Amino acid sequence: MERAFEEIANRFDRFLGRLHRQNNTQRGLIVLDKSSYGTSLQGLATNFRSVGHRWGQLFNLTDVPLFVDSRATRLIQYADMVAYALRRYYENGQSEYFDLISRRFDAQGGVVHGLAHLVRPENACHCQACRQRVRN
Repeated sequence: MERAFEEIANRFDRFLGRLHRQNNTQRGLIVLDKSSYGTSLQGLATNFRSVGHRWGQLFNLTDVPLFVDSRATRLIQYADMVAYALRRYYENGQSEYFDLISRRFDAQGGVVHGLAHLVRPENACHCQACRQRVRN
């Protein structure tokens, strides 16, 4: 969970940084479903902003993550549908739902920044994110 949060926070921060360099300055807020990870992820976010993470520091997030009950907002329900599509794609090779959203991930100049697949180097993977990483 911590590694996934680090990846998401870093990618979101870099996306906002690219917008800032294009004179579109915004700050971001990460909204998550309520879970037992709330306190630890809020602490991680604070550390990422003050001390940093494996790729640097966060500069573009306004606050620690906000946790809400998924039954109270459609925003979290939408995120669950995206997660479902990704899970089916990565775990079962089923791309029906993934194909509907794959072009919506943050990308610039043909490089997809908003999608990553963490696999061990000895495991061959031919998904969209891994194929691109091999090319670049």
